[in-house]
Amino acid sequence: MQAPPGDQYFVEPAPTATEPPAATEPPPFEPPPPGGYFEPPPPPQVRHLAPLRSLYVGVRLGWFFPFGNAWARARPISANGTSGYVLEGVPWRDYATSGPMLELNAGVRLSRSYALFALWERAQLGSGNDTTEGEPDGAETDFWAAGLRASSNPDGLGFVTEVAVGYRRARSFYENGVEVQFTDAPFEARLGLGAELRTSRLATWSGLVTVGVGGFGEVRTVAPNGSALPKNRPEDTGDGHAWATLNIGGHFDFFPTDD
Repeated sequence: MQAPPGDQYFVEPAPTATEPPAATEPPPFEPPPPGGYFEPPPPPQVRHLAPLRSLYVGVRLGWFFPFGNAWARARPISANGTSGYVLEGVPWRDYATSGPMLELNAGVRLSRSYALFALWERAQLGSGNDTTEGEPDGAETDFWAAGLRASSNPDGLGFVTEVAVGYRRARSFYENGVEVQFTDAPFEARLGLGAELRTSRLATWSGLVTVGVGGFGEVRTVAPNGSALPKNRPEDTGDGHAWATLNIGGHFDFFPTDD
């Protein structure tokens, strides 16, 4: 039997699965680790060989080189009917030449890189060539000062710098018992540069070159009986002297602490 004319039929094609069905539920989350969210561990603590603070004691041996002028002598001159003075430096080496030195110092380590200390330096010097007081028989000089020491690497091998300010005196001896004394030098300044090596928590070894400058305010001749006369005249004036040292030494930390 056929359908009556005019009636039409439409058959809808079946859908084709070209795309996955949309998700109806959110994807599951991974469970958090036990104890909450993960945090990285703190960095390891740095361990220093040098103590943070300590009592600081050191000793040095070296060689002392004096130079510069002990004072300036006024020499009278006259020209064109006028008179006056010209100043001529009197070398310190006229009264002392180079010789061995010893230094002792002690203080406190303010931090691993810095130390504050006091020092005493003694140099036993050779004879100068001045014979106005007799036959020369050696000389000596002492330096008392306060200083600051800085190290670029207190735990190993590093550069070291020192600055010191203090007081110096010097004496020249003669075979007849006379002395020439150089005093009144309260603002002597010294700069030291070198290297140091820490070999243990308590010991550091260093080599240092130092250079210093200053001026003696008084120079006098002292007889064996103790009587003294000024070596420089009223018209004379002070002048600048200097010195240099080459030395090696050891420094030791007592009662070290890292607090």
